[in-house]
Amino acid sequence: MIIQFLLLCFLCLILIYATSLIVSSIKSIASVGKLSTYGITAFILAISTSLPELVVSIVASIEGNTSLILGNIIGSNISDLSLVIGGAALLGGSLKVSGTILDRDIYLTGAAGFLPLFLIADGTLSRADGVVLLVIYLVMIVAFLHIHQKSLAVAAMATSPFRRFLIAITSTNGHEGIFRFVIGVCLLLVSSHFIVGLAKALAISTGFSTLFIGLFVVAVGTSLPELAFELRAVSAGQGKMALGDLLGSVVANSTLILGIAAVIRPLALTHAGLLPYQVAIGAFTLIYLLFIYFVRSKKKLDRWEGIVLLGVYIVFAYIEFLKK
Repeated sequence: MIIQFLLLCFLCLILIYATSLIVSSIKSIASVGKLSTYGITAFILAISTSLPELVVSIVASIEGNTSLILGNIIGSNISDLSLVIGGAALLGGSLKVSGTILDRDIYLTGAAGFLPLFLIADGTLSRADGVVLLVIYLVMIVAFLHIHQKSLAVAAMATSPFRRFLIAITSTNGHEGIFRFVIGVCLLLVSSHFIVGLAKALAISTGFSTLFIGLFVVAVGTSLPELAFELRAVSAGQGKMALGDLLGSVVANSTLILGIAAVIRPLALTHAGLLPYQVAIGAFTLIYLLFIYFVRSKKKLDRWEGIVLLGVYIVFAYIEFLKK
């Protein structure tokens, strides 16, 4: 057990190093291509850091393990809005929020987070529901990119965003940025895979339920890339990158990942329906509302507010522990 714990610590260090490579690569690509840092983060980095959730969900979908899939997604979203952003605010200081992030994106993120719960309320997240989630994800990508590209200078708008991106990745600096990005993502995925495997093995031996494992062991394990990136981005003064990853990950988890899982194999609830998930759903609702209130009141997330979000997560974990 001690060896496994030490391995977890070592893999966490690899995660932090991987995210440092990704941060530097995104900044170089954005600089060369004159692209919005927030836009790139929300739709390239967020997908990359959500790949652990995607891999777990695909494997669980093939095996028909609905509890693990939903537990992983709901747990990851809760972790993102409490452990990740709360930890970033606590350790990195206040996080400023402004522009379309404050006026629109946080609400679209909430809509994406709650939508799957309405679709599965009838007891099944069908393939048709999965297609709906995938379409919504694509629509959000188009809408987000359209809005954020408007913030660029007129000269930069002389060419299309796609062409600017191609110019960025084909330039010398772009090549270096892409290389660091690929290496960083590979390290991130490999380390995340082994972290989840080690944590899951430890949890199963204790006799916890599959839902509990999904909500905490797998969800927290797959959220480590987001946490490492948030801390790195906030400490580097890249608040928009941190929020881009946070909101983009919640959207990707709730639409892209669940959509792919449902298309592979419809997710069917047991006869108890959403009852086993009621505490988790309530926790997500409370944490999301607190997050909105905090960032809307002062247009920033202070350190003490991060502590509150972390406290709510601890209470949620304790209640779920008592249910096991």
